Amino acid sequence: MFSKLGILSLLIGFFVGVFSMISKFMNAENFWAGITLSSLSEDLSESLVDAISNVTLHNAVYTLLYEVPLGGVFIGLGVIFFIIALFVKEQ
Repeated sequence: MFSKLGILSLLIGFFVGVFSMISKFMNAENFWAGITLSSLSEDLSESLVDAISNVTLHNAVYTLLYEVPLGGVFIGLGVIFFIIALFVKEQ
């Protein structure tokens, strides 16, 4: 199960990354050019970052939501799912 989720996340990350790179290469101002998690829901991202009081955790969440491209998030999620699949026995 986790390996299938990992493969799916890697594929989504690859395609989102490719569309983002093509948009940046063409200097197009569209949805794919600068897509991050915060661009999907600005209000939720802002309230989540403001709710965290610890400075280190606040900076980490801010970086994840506002600076890491969405393709990178999906690729990272796919790698995490693959690592979990190594240690979890599938039935």
